[in-house]
Amino acid sequence: MGRTWLRPCAREIPFLSQLFPRPTLTYLNIHTHSQPPEGEQTIASFGLHPWHLNEEWPDQLKAVEKQIDQHIKSSSLPTAAFFPDLQAAAPSQPLPFFIGECGLDRLCPTPYDIQLDAFKAQIRLSEQLSRPLILHCVKAIDDVLQLKKGTRQPWIWHGFRGKPQQLLQLLNHGFYVSFGLHFNEASISQCPLERLFLETDDAPQSIVPLYEAVARRRFIAITTLQTQMWRNLKAVACR
Repeated sequence: MGRTWLRPCAREIPFLSQLFPRPTLTYLNIHTHSQPPEGEQTIASFGLHPWHLNEEWPDQLKAVEKQIDQHIKSSSLPTAAFFPDLQAAAPSQPLPFFIGECGLDRLCPTPYDIQLDAFKAQIRLSEQLSRPLILHCVKAIDDVLQLKKGTRQPWIWHGFRGKPQQLLQLLNHGFYVSFGLHFNEASISQCPLERLFLETDDAPQSIVPLYEAVARRRFIAITTLQTQMWRNLKAVACR
């Protein structure tokens, strides 16, 4: 039987912002399609979204691989410099980046066989480059769980809105879970902090209100949440 990760809901209290003043640490936004505002940081990702695939996806993937190569050549610096809030000491390596977002979506018009082939190729790329994978999944969880078997790199389920029962299933299969602006309150209360990320996805706005909302619900300081997000990034990106 898999391990149970769910935790009791945190008690909420009013005026949390008065008890815990807004911090000065950087806000990590694990997945966004917009340029983050000052004081916020996101992570580069490279991949083929299932919505935009066609029969020429192998050529599209070759273009993605060239982008990754350029990213690696142009952005190498000590990993410690990328985790200043943790004062991490690590050898030099390229800036963290992810493969994705990629995955499976049974509600989009892209033929499912094309989605499967492209997703499998990006799983191989994630494993080959030793980089985490940002997952897009709609109505295809059984196939995703089957494909994840035997992989070594972390998978981050982005934009999770599911109920605690589905959250437990993902946690027991080793997923990290990223919550966006619309989330199930019970799930975000029960998700272990060490397996949680936050994102704004395609919403062109600051991630700060999401941090504030999650900190209130979890009854923790925003600085605690910020630091944990950076620790989680280090856990998935510096393996």
